[in-house]
Amino acid sequence: MFRRHPANYNCSFSLMSINSGGAGTSTSYFSTLTDRQWVMIIREDPSRRKMKRPFTLFGISSLRERRPNILLNGLRPLSGEDGSLHIALFNGNPAEGGFITTYDLSPVNQVLKRRSGHFPTPAQDFGRPFVGIGCYARDSGNCLFLDESRKLALAFDGVIFNRKELISAIGADPRLPDGLIALELYRNSYGPESGIRRILEMIKGSYSLLILDGTSIAAIRDPSGLRPLLWGMTREDLLFASESSSFVALSSSLIREVGAGEGLLTEGLEISSIRVADGVGKKCVMELLALARPESMIHGRPVYEFRKLLGTLLARAEPRKIDIAVPLPPSGTIPALAYSSYLRIPLEEALRPCGQGAAFPFLANPHVLEGKRVALITVYLRSGNFLRKTTEILRGNGAREVHIRIASPPLITYCPLSGTGEGNDYIASRAGLREITEQTGADSVVYLSLRNLKRALGREWRSFCLGCLDGHFPSLFPSELLPAGILRSRPPVLREIEERDLFGDI
Repeated sequence: MFRRHPANYNCSFSLMSINSGGAGTSTSYFSTLTDRQWVMIIREDPSRRKMKRPFTLFGISSLRERRPNILLNGLRPLSGEDGSLHIALFNGNPAEGGFITTYDLSPVNQVLKRRSGHFPTPAQDFGRPFVGIGCYARDSGNCLFLDESRKLALAFDGVIFNRKELISAIGADPRLPDGLIALELYRNSYGPESGIRRILEMIKGSYSLLILDGTSIAAIRDPSGLRPLLWGMTREDLLFASESSSFVALSSSLIREVGAGEGLLTEGLEISSIRVADGVGKKCVMELLALARPESMIHGRPVYEFRKLLGTLLARAEPRKIDIAVPLPPSGTIPALAYSSYLRIPLEEALRPCGQGAAFPFLANPHVLEGKRVALITVYLRSGNFLRKTTEILRGNGAREVHIRIASPPLITYCPLSGTGEGNDYIASRAGLREITEQTGADSVVYLSLRNLKRALGREWRSFCLGCLDGHFPSLFPSELLPAGILRSRPPVLREIEERDLFGDI
């Protein structure tokens, strides 16, 4: 049954189908129409979509009897309002032959949907050991791939650069998704350790993945280290996740990140490490700026404290007289806390969410804004259209001045590997500060400088990829994936920030 959706939402239909052959037959990844299942996914208007990773992963190996809901509880902190969740579990019940059991769940309507047979209800306990993996897909794409004949499931997050080479090597269909390429390499190896080594040696790209192999889980992170993957534990569980917020949700402890170029293999609560070569270890700075949840630890840093530091750096360079700080929820809240604290001005909740179905998702409070000089704090600016609407709302409710403060350097281009989103509407790629100020309708616009971002990152700043902020992507990125022409000239806004030295010495 389809539920009525708000007028300003877009509806899309996603076709998901995987059909695995039985013993002695080849695996077919493109099934007939009768085997396919239509899933309705409600997606928010792309112009208002938050920055979010395309996929996130979670896995658990437990000695206790567990319910499938624990996988959902681990995935929900990593998921958004749209998209879908997919989970796979090894059903160790001898009466059911140890089948892989799978579910789909749309976060919009919170309804579980079956993808294969031999599954209990979500509230029914599985036998010991409990082993499962899951993933969240932001859009209609699939991130979970199965081979039930071999009792294998793979959750994939990333991009493979050498697709053509690998497809030729394994003799597969050119349309094969990246996750199925990795699954094919693993299933044609001599055991789990050999499969992990084969993936790390043969796949060139940016990825992290989890493989459910019977009662074992393999957690693999590519040598570039751009995609995060962490592992944690309790007394009776081993956990893997794209962010440590999943561990917080399950009251477990973070142990460490899976290393760049490392594979971890579990058997019960025993874990072994497999390394083919030392990874180059480039880290994505957008994880710290916008993608990760504030309660997470990313690249060894508390995200919450890092974003507060950015707010402090922004405040120390404030050139205007400001009466109140107003965060643009949710991303602007943490930098705004530090910004207002440093300047000793009130932090006011002048914008409150008013429901997903509204044309503008916030209501302004005129009693707070009347006659005030407002600093509107946000984490990033893309096209400027949404901030222009926000500025109009603030002025219309009594704000005397509106000054936009952005707790990151200008976002000048999309990244083909992160959640910044493709498009040519990045205003900082072509406009100067005056044009950006006019486009947003603000009295002034101030960015955090690249220099101060590097100071916040510390001595390790060279180990981070800053490509979406300065146009210099790591050499491991294939040229065909990079935004066209981004290095031909330095964007005007970056030159202006450097020339005017807006932030002074700190």
